Amino acid sequence: MMVKHELSVYIEEGSFNLGYVGGKYNEEELRSYLKGKNRETISEMLKKLHEYYGKKINLSIHDPRNISSLPADIKHNIKLSEPTWILDGKKIFEGIPKWEDIKNEIEKVIS
Repeated sequence: MMVKHELSVYIEEGSFNLGYVGGKYNEEELRSYLKGKNRETISEMLKKLHEYYGKKINLSIHDPRNISSLPADIKHNIKLSEPTWILDGKKIFEGIPKWEDIKNEIEKVIS
């Protein structure tokens, strides 16, 4: 039986949704939210992770302002200013990692 790993990304939700499946944001949406470009980059990264790892990794997105995120916020010192990446309960990145960096961190855990 294959062990499924959990990759959670904590990022502040804006006025429009973030998802790793779907279309790109238009210019007006990106301008309406300062972190819009980062959100689009994360969306693309999550799509790539989903395509590369398939069912080996369960991807989830959380808003650190949500009360249900409070335990993780405290445990991992999650900041609103930077996306935080948690793999199987361990913080692996703050900010937006390069593809090779996140892939290497994931490979260390799932190999």
